[in-house]
Amino acid sequence: MTTRDGDGDVYTRRDSLRLSGFDYSSRRIYFVTIVADKRLRVFLDRRLADALVECLNIIRERLRFYVYSYCLMPDHLHMLLGLGESGRSLGEICGAFKSISTRAYWKWHEGKLWQRGYFDHIIRNEEDFAECVEYIKMNPVRKNLVETWEQWPHTGRIDYLR
Repeated sequence: MTTRDGDGDVYTRRDSLRLSGFDYSSRRIYFVTIVADKRLRVFLDRRLADALVECLNIIRERLRFYVYSYCLMPDHLHMLLGLGESGRSLGEICGAFKSISTRAYWKWHEGKLWQRGYFDHIIRNEEDFAECVEYIKMNPVRKNLVETWEQWPHTGRIDYLR
């Protein structure tokens, strides 16, 4: 089975997307991409897109992690997450978000919302962090959905580095 990440890169199920031996519950910052099932453009449904951003806020408050940047595209979600004091692993946080957002999806649609798993990049330093914030906010511009990132309704920043 093959799948594509949010930018179209192809992976097979045999490819390990997690770093072997890395502690994904360590207090790090991660660039995460979660892709809609079959890359369907379901997030063009404004009701669903608004609900998913609300789900992100709810799960962030409930699990006490940080969202430094996010962009919900028509068929995928990019986020820059910090585990902070959550005591949770990245997998637990992504799983909780996928679960609550799928329940929101079922208000208007049927079936599966997300592809299996998610893609992550461990942020190495401040420069890497800044590049990821820029990449996330400019995604709708690169995809010719808007002329400026501020025009895209589902791009934002909730938390800031202290």
